[in-house]
Amino acid sequence: MSIAVLSCQGCGKCSQVCPTDAIVREGGKVVRIDESKCIKCYKCVEVCPYGALIKMD
Repeated sequence: MSIAVLSCQGCGKCSQVCPTDAIVREGGKVVRIDESKCIKCYKCVEVCPYGALIKMD
């Protein structure tokens, strides 16, 4: 998983759908994905209206 930090608009939709709370936000923006918690369900990628979260295989 990769984050296009400049694309994140801080809407919070990604963190709301993350079933494991793997998305770490600071200052209203996504700053990192806690890979130890991320189960690669990609719900955050699907819900992000700005394309800020990028699926990496």
